[in-house]
Order: sequence, then C-alpha cells, then structure tokens
Amino acid sequence: MKFWTTAEFKCFIDAINEKDHVDKVFFTTAYLTGMRAGEMMALQWDDIDFGRNEIHVSKTMSRVNGENIVTTPKSTNSNRYITINAKLAEMLKDWKERQEALLKSYLITDLKDITVFQYSINTPIRECFGTKKITKICKDAGIRPIRLHDFRHSHVALLIDNHEEITAIKERMGHASITTTIDTYGHLFPNKQKSMSDKFDKMF
Repeated sequence: MKFWTTAEFKCFIDAINEKDHVDKVFFTTAYLTGMRAGEMMALQWDDIDFGRNEIHVSKTMSRVNGENIVTTPKSTNSNRYITINAKLAEMLKDWKERQEALLKSYLITDLKDITVFQYSINTPIRECFGTKKITKICKDAGIRPIRLHDFRHSHVALLIDNHEEITAIKERMGHASITTTIDTYGHLFPNKQKSMSDKFDKMF
C-alpha cells in the first residue's frame, strides 16, 4: 500500500497542465472522496447534489470485452452518500460548465447520459486516468508515483491524520464491515498504547 501526504498530492496537482483540466478534477475528486475508480467512472451529474454537497455512489463501471458495463456497487454498503467540501464542489461545478461547452464543440447536444469525467465523444475508461498518466505527471512533478487505487488509500490516511472515527471511515469508504477497514488500514492509526498506560500514573 502506498499513499501520498497532502504536500505530495498538491505537488502532483500543480504539475498537471491546464489543457488537461479534467485530470485535475478527476484526481482531486479521487483524493478527497476515496471513491473507487469504477465508481468515479460511472458517476453522472444527477448523482451529485450541489445543494447538500453530496455524492450518491450507486453504480460502478467496468470494462468487459471492450465495452463499458455499468452495474450496482460491489456490496450493499458500497451504495452510499459521500459529503464533499465546498472547494471540491466549486471545482466540479466549474468543470460541468467547461464540459458542456467542450462536448457541444464535438456536436454532442444530448448531455443527459454523459458521465461526469467525459471529455470527448467516447466515454472514458479507467486507463484514461491510470498508471501511465499518473507516472508521467509524477515525473514532471518530481515525486514518487502511486497507483490510481492508492488515491483511495491516500484518502483514508488523510482521514486518519484528521483523527476521524474508524466507524465514519468505514461508512465513507463503503466497506462491508468494520473488520475490512481495520484489517486494511489499522496499521495507519497511531499507536495509543503509551498514552493509555500513562493514564495509570494518575490513578495511584
């Protein structure tokens, strides 16, 4: 498991060329929500409630025999609502306007069924935002590369650093049980053994 600090993530984002603005929006959303790649690829504008600053994760996209297949999430718990911060909401709103103008330039006028991160005639696939692109940006930024899935790990590390409760992290990540959360990320939590034992001195 690899993950980035906030400083490393900012360095990565700053290295993205403005002409690739969709990459900046995609990777920022990945880092600040912890959504799985397939969940992000299937995301549509109706899934985002800008009034509540909330994303409804209700489907996932996978590539099967050269086709994009959209299905329900991997488990009941994966069907969830994720709150987003105000700056990310504004970034997504701005991209929505840019995307509409961009797709209309390709003569795409029916925008009802487009995905949030679509930027061309074709619906993007995971590889459009995958290892090859991440590695290139990291080379430009001078930082160690991580995988796309590691953005999810980075989000959990960020939550732990912010002292969020493990039950809240479990719900946000869409894990089927808290055991999954603990088994996957337990080593990232600070060791509280010393502070626990130090309290005994006050008892005697």
